Amino acid sequence: MNITDKNIDGGKAFDWGRTSADYAKYRDIYPQKLYDKIIDRGLCVSGQRILDVGTGTGVLPRSLYRIPDCYLEKFDLTYHEEYPLEVHFTRESWNGRVKACRGIGASLTEQEISAWEQEHIKLLDEIVPAEFNVLHYGSMAELKPKK
Repeated sequence: MNITDKNIDGGKAFDWGRTSADYAKYRDIYPQKLYDKIIDRGLCVSGQRILDVGTGTGVLPRSLYRIPDCYLEKFDLTYHEEYPLEVHFTRESWNGRVKACRGIGASLTEQEISAWEQEHIKLLDEIVPAEFNVLHYGSMAELKPKK
């Protein structure tokens, strides 16, 4: 299903279905440290209702975090933590992660994707080791409904 929005990529159509296999294979990247922090807080365990806000690449939630007061109307902030996350990649997994982006796998033609991929793999061979870490940003906010 093509999605178009004049505010995204100048209105160029994209279709997440075209890149869903790469997205599933290369975007599930979070290290165990992230899950350990959540479980250590006693969150996401049986019987709880959880709202996951800030999925995807994190660009939107990090930007929105500067204006979070809207949640204070209905919730109390009981815990907050921010921390770095080292995420491990190989050249192949980084290539797949980038290819799964909206501007490549979801919108380019097969021929354009192939040309991009050849160029990207060549660049990766030149500038990064076979395996490397990329620093990511983790943030957790625990909210309780106001009574």
